[in-house]
Formats: sequence, C-alpha cells, structure tokens
Amino acid sequence: MTEKPVPLTPAEVFVPIQNLPSAPIIFFEFCPTLGNNNGLINIMLAAGLVMPTGGPGTETIPVAVAHLRCTSSSAVQLRDALSKALELGATFEAPKGRAN
Repeated sequence: MTEKPVPLTPAEVFVPIQNLPSAPIIFFEFCPTLGNNNGLINIMLAAGLVMPTGGPGTETIPVAVAHLRCTSSSAVQLRDALSKALELGATFEAPKGRAN
C-alpha cells in the first residue's frame, strides 16, 4: 500500500516573484488575432485609440498594444486565472433592475 503524499503548505507552494514594480501594465480591449504553432500560443492584444479628425468628431483607430506568446501549459494557467478573476468580479456586479 502506498502512502498518501503530505500536502504542501502555502509557504511551500508560493514562489516569490522578482521585479514587481517594474512590470508593465497592459490594457487591451480586444484580441483581433490568435494562433497556435505546434503548442506555442500567440494572441495579439489591441485597443481603440480615439483620434481627432479634421472635422468636429473623432475616429477610433485599432492599435496593437502587445503580442502575447506562451506555451500551451501557461495558456491553461492564464485561462484558469482569468476564469477565477471573472468569478471574483461576478460577486461584485451591480444588481439588475430599474435604476433609481
């Protein structure tokens, strides 16, 4: 009979991350392209840049803000993290119904 492995404590699982203050913040609004090349995931992140026109209005121009590249296993981790973040946000959504 095999023994069950001892579960790790949170301190044993946590990996300290270096250079936190210098990491960029990436804001995007949509993903216009994506692909998978032999397990290497690639996704373009883009946002709409509002530019003035020659007249009284503005024009929204789509611009690339980042090219995300990752392995299949890290893409699964990212998907899981996004799902968990969406679940957290769902608990704080405003109640639906008539506005005051």
